[in-house]
Amino acid sequence: MMKRAVLFGIAATLVLGGVGTAWGESVSGVVKDASGTPLRGIMVTAIKDNFKKTVSVLSQADGTFTINGLSAMDYDIRARYIGLEDNTIKGITAGSSKSVTLSMKPVEDINLQRPADNLLSLLKFDSDKDKANFKMFCTYCHQVGSIGFRSPEEPVDWETMVTRMDGYGGLYKHSQETIVPRLLAAYSDEAMKSWPEYTGPEAPEDSVLAVRITEWDVGKRGKTVGPLGNDSSLYREPGGTFMHDMELGNNGLVYGVDGANDAVVEFNPVTEELIWYVMPGYATVDPKLKRSAIHSIEAGPKGNMWLTLAGSGEMGVFDITTKEFVTMSGAPAPAPRGGYPHTLRVDMNTGLIWYTDAAREVCSMNPNPPYEVTEYKTLSADQAVGGGRGEASGRTPYGLDIAPDGMIWYAKLNGNRIGRIDPNVEGGAIKEWNPPFIGPRRLQLDQDGIVWVPGWGSGVIGRFDPKTEEWIVYEMPNAINRLPYALNINRKNGDIWITGTGSDTLIKLDPKTGHFTDYRLPSRVTFMREIEIDDDGNIWTTNSNGPLRHTERGVTSFIKLEPGI
Repeated sequence: MMKRAVLFGIAATLVLGGVGTAWGESVSGVVKDASGTPLRGIMVTAIKDNFKKTVSVLSQADGTFTINGLSAMDYDIRARYIGLEDNTIKGITAGSSKSVTLSMKPVEDINLQRPADNLLSLLKFDSDKDKANFKMFCTYCHQVGSIGFRSPEEPVDWETMVTRMDGYGGLYKHSQETIVPRLLAAYSDEAMKSWPEYTGPEAPEDSVLAVRITEWDVGKRGKTVGPLGNDSSLYREPGGTFMHDMELGNNGLVYGVDGANDAVVEFNPVTEELIWYVMPGYATVDPKLKRSAIHSIEAGPKGNMWLTLAGSGEMGVFDITTKEFVTMSGAPAPAPRGGYPHTLRVDMNTGLIWYTDAAREVCSMNPNPPYEVTEYKTLSADQAVGGGRGEASGRTPYGLDIAPDGMIWYAKLNGNRIGRIDPNVEGGAIKEWNPPFIGPRRLQLDQDGIVWVPGWGSGVIGRFDPKTEEWIVYEMPNAINRLPYALNINRKNGDIWITGTGSDTLIKLDPKTGHFTDYRLPSRVTFMREIEIDDDGNIWTTNSNGPLRHTERGVTSFIKLEPGI
């Protein structure tokens, strides 16, 4: 069925059980400007063990803040706001009666704080169509314009890097010929001297002030289980973890997929223990073997984690109890492999595993041996409703979800369509629609069967009613520079949560009013590809920027946002 909020009560119980003991301490204080005036909406972060874990809140109208639920230990306390210099006070003991005063002064160089949606606005094109094309093919893995992006690896220059990145030939021909001069005109050291003035985003709304954000850095700690033993120095990328997607387990644990090291990462948010379970038979074990490029992860009816292995063209399952893997071809027999298995969902009623293959079609798999695969041949452009508008030659089956009535919905990112499969009819009785925007990505269905679609290229959110076949389009603020990669839906109140992949935010859309609310995240260059929502309405995601060096600390992370209302 549709992507659901996941039972996460075990972890919540453990945390509540610690209140008043090791995890029941707090740090309180006030944030002021240089003149002593209290500052509202400043992000205040308690930093544990050099960013092993951070807990962030916002200062209130009177400048005060309280960070609860800390352990009885020393933290560095940092105040952060775009337009002001960071101020960090080190060695504050949680639970002490001392009140912390953080004084903020104007930033000397605000260009170092500009988020990517503003930086992307500096890259000029002759038309919005050309810019949407650039977004569609050049923003898939990392933010554009960030410090890391502006500094290609030595001795690689811009032309070499862009030629390598456009290996799929997705850019328009005229854009291919002009993109390097455009990048230099926007992001070179000389260009930075004439950047227009930037004052930062608006102050956070009152409804955001109750937010609490926890972030755990991943990739420089933990232990390894599997063919490598417990020697993390044998990783394919020592210290580097590329965690594309994550899932919440029914056992209170969090699971991520590490495509750089052919592993599932198991994380306990209470004990903060990280364990890498490395799959045998892949390149992390022996560089001469194939890479799994493990991509997406979803829990099945028994809690075990189903996986897409994009690089090896396979599907897999990880037993959360025995910690064992089983892998199988991602294509119908006798094909040894699929093309690029991508996004998957598990039908909790039938047990079938549904997934998109970005290089082939949409597939279903029987979860039991011999893991029979059925492939559904999707439609050509002339067969889609409204077909031919904004479509590319590549289809790219991408996002996928299961409706309450059991229908299978998918998005074709480059084909610029959404489609529906009826699994009860031979051949799927497939129907497709062309949306009134560019780049439908990781769609979701709500409890009423409405299809919600992020428009990656256009910076919009689409609402499609299958009964009327009508669209409502919600344009995001600064839409042409926004990058809505994925979304999920709070089943209890209907709120739509969206990845602010290019703006270092998580974004809430109220579908009743069409109002977007930004929740700024504590780390700069936060690139998100998937959202999970637990039973308490908390939002979970990962920072999965590629390459990792672009991110503020050079690591991936798990992120939990508690809206507070």
